[in-house]
Amino acid sequence: MTIQERFESHIEPITVSGCWLWMAYTTKAGYGRFKINGKMDYAHRVAYKMYKGQIPKGLQIDHLCRVRGCCNPDHLEAVTCKENNRRGWYGVLWRCKNGHDTTRDENVIKKKTGGRRCRVCHNDWLRNN
Repeated sequence: MTIQERFESHIEPITVSGCWLWMAYTTKAGYGRFKINGKMDYAHRVAYKMYKGQIPKGLQIDHLCRVRGCCNPDHLEAVTCKENNRRGWYGVLWRCKNGHDTTRDENVIKKKTGGRRCRVCHNDWLRNN
């Protein structure tokens, strides 16, 4: 059995979503794990390398479908750590309390003290006061 055949034997395609769910070992966080060449790796990273090629240096693999156990290469994209965090649950850290995107400099007022303020919320406050 080839590595690809062994890998694919652990995948369950889901017709409705298009996800390829990893049915073997998963971490507590829901990421699939696969042993290849004697080393454990994340199943989504193995899938990306197997079907799309090497992961560019400095990039991470993001699940576009937001399903951590998905290995469908069409649902995977190599992105920067910042972009991966912005898209994921860490993204709430990059938004103000009203949900405005604060990752772009044009949406942020930088305070002299080093803090940051949402420009949209600040402008709303100025209009109402």
